[in-house]
Amino acid sequence: MAAVRQVDVIVVGGGMVGAAAALALAQQELEVALIEREPPASLGGDDPFDLRVSALAPASIALLDRLGAWAAIRAERAALYRRMRVFDAAGPGDLTFDAVEVGRPYLGYIVENRRVQLALWSRLGAFDNVECLTGSEPQRLEVRDRDVSLTLDDGRELRADLVIGADGQRSWVRETSGIGASSRDYPVAAQILSVETGYPQQDITWQRFTPDGPQAFLPLAGSRGSLVWYDTPERVRARHGLSPEALRDAAMAAFPDELGEITRVAGQAWFPIRRLHAHRYWADRVLLVGDAAHSIHPLAGQGANLGFADVEALMAVVASMGDRGMGDTRLARAYERRRRADNQLVQSLMDGFDWGYRRRDPLTVAARTAATQLVAGVPPLRRWMTRMAGGQRLGG
Repeated sequence: MAAVRQVDVIVVGGGMVGAAAALALAQQELEVALIEREPPASLGGDDPFDLRVSALAPASIALLDRLGAWAAIRAERAALYRRMRVFDAAGPGDLTFDAVEVGRPYLGYIVENRRVQLALWSRLGAFDNVECLTGSEPQRLEVRDRDVSLTLDDGRELRADLVIGADGQRSWVRETSGIGASSRDYPVAAQILSVETGYPQQDITWQRFTPDGPQAFLPLAGSRGSLVWYDTPERVRARHGLSPEALRDAAMAAFPDELGEITRVAGQAWFPIRRLHAHRYWADRVLLVGDAAHSIHPLAGQGANLGFADVEALMAVVASMGDRGMGDTRLARAYERRRRADNQLVQSLMDGFDWGYRRRDPLTVAARTAATQLVAGVPPLRRWMTRMAGGQRLGG
């Protein structure tokens, strides 16, 4: 029988948020075990762009910098953007948020998710107090009087003060711990197109709202971009079967002139969209972060930023706990107090945008236009919205 491995914290899920959580705890001199079925595959400078990208806000970048990962991320195809434009296909509403208005050099960076994950995993390798366990999955979780036991499907057993679930929307940790969640599917799916364009490197990201769903452009390094095309699942599935040339023609016909010419579709994928919020963020000796606790409509690109904000809050709470054990329920309660209201607010805002912009009736279109004109015409309100567009959270 294999020896039982004793650590302070077990993190289940080695994606961007899980790896960041493991690294943050390791920096606080805790013994950490990170469980992930497959380590991130390498990604060279000449490889095709990862289809999954994130718009990292300044707060997320600051966290990654403190974790020692940002320099490597920025050096590899990170695309800075200074402006964000939002406009309405059904009315004259048009807003542009500019970092200059709030005294910032940028609103954020568009980065490939796998590059973020790779940089975090590389940093984990520099810590002797972190063990990354790959090649197996958690099978059984047992909360005991003084610790929690987690058994992997290859028979290995780990024990810790706390298990952190960072294992996504369909979190095994959340379900095994008996933490309920409210969820629903949105009536649209998201199609991602990695494209090469006729424009050089851009510093603006934009989103046009249509009654069928938003259409977004995210600048990537060089003359490349990521298009996010929200539409009914039926139409998305139908387009998924098109050739790259036919898909290029479809995008050129549907997207606004601001896109310019698409010279090539280099890759594509699609996924359904689901909203989820756990009824609580913790159970006995269990804590949830990232999509395991909350997932939102991705139309504003805030999902990764909310997950990194969870890690930031966890770091602060752990630092304030002193010598108290990681399994102390006061830690879990303090973490949830810091994060739940912010996550709920952002979820509600995204739901409101989704509902409001999908309506076609003249009254709603007129109300959208009036709201846009109000924000555009009141500088303090526009600056506040610009800070929010740059990822500022409650109390920030």
